[in-house]
Amino acid sequence: MKLQLSNAPCSWGVEFADNPSNPSWETVLQEISLAGYKATELGPLGYLPTDTGVLAAKLDENGLGLIAGTIFKHLHKAEKRAEILEYTEATCKLLKAQNAQYMVVIDHVSSPRTDQAGQVETAYRLPDEEWFEMMKTITELSLICREYDIVPVIHPHAGTFIEYRDEIDRAMQDLDSDLVKLCVDTGHSKYAGINPAELIEAYQDRVAYIHFKDIDEMVLAHTVENHVDFYKAIGNGVFCPLGQGCVDFSAVRNTLEKINYTGWITVEQDVDPTKNNSSLENAQESLRFINQHFTN
Repeated sequence: MKLQLSNAPCSWGVEFADNPSNPSWETVLQEISLAGYKATELGPLGYLPTDTGVLAAKLDENGLGLIAGTIFKHLHKAEKRAEILEYTEATCKLLKAQNAQYMVVIDHVSSPRTDQAGQVETAYRLPDEEWFEMMKTITELSLICREYDIVPVIHPHAGTFIEYRDEIDRAMQDLDSDLVKLCVDTGHSKYAGINPAELIEAYQDRVAYIHFKDIDEMVLAHTVENHVDFYKAIGNGVFCPLGQGCVDFSAVRNTLEKINYTGWITVEQDVDPTKNNSSLENAQESLRFINQHFTN
């Protein structure tokens, strides 16, 4: 397979732009390049430079393109809508200037679901009225994305209100299939008890973007059994380099070949920025795994 591969600041522990534990953005861009990737995601708005000229120069300096931005907000809270739409517009302007293609749309990790990640049978589900408001917010931000020729892709995510298969199916049914596409994350799928290969095949007409992530089976089992908070699970090493976890990448490869997937794939490994994560080495290891199992 010929894959278009990128990485992302989250592999260096960058989830929030203002976290004082974040590594410098210069280091992250340099190490994504050193690891062998040709593109990056933007990460949270305000982490990488927001001056389009400065960002373009630094990306070029490191031989990187910009492939996607992220909205990681409380989409289920109607009172946050105006703020989210403003954030969307600002992010789209930056993405458009760099010819980025996607906006990854994620409901924010929140209580009580952060302690219920992986608890498919018993996790609290969003009431209908709040679900309706979330769909409205997603639709409105997606319309902004399309004005900038950015493809909005829903990213089901552990610890959020779009995590489990019933929630994914409901969102895909409620959202306009021509407007809103899907980003399947192999690690978050496994976390939620979903077979990522099956999910990709089932929604092949809407899968516009993919995240490759692997998950440590032992840490995941402990996490689910003990109702461990999602962020604590990250600190415990629930995510690992590709090929070292329990995601069936052979099945994923077979499915991608079957549906003739030609879009971008971003490699991620969420980590705790306060810890020594060996992010560069892990990113290199994940790329070696891909080269051994997907490109020959």
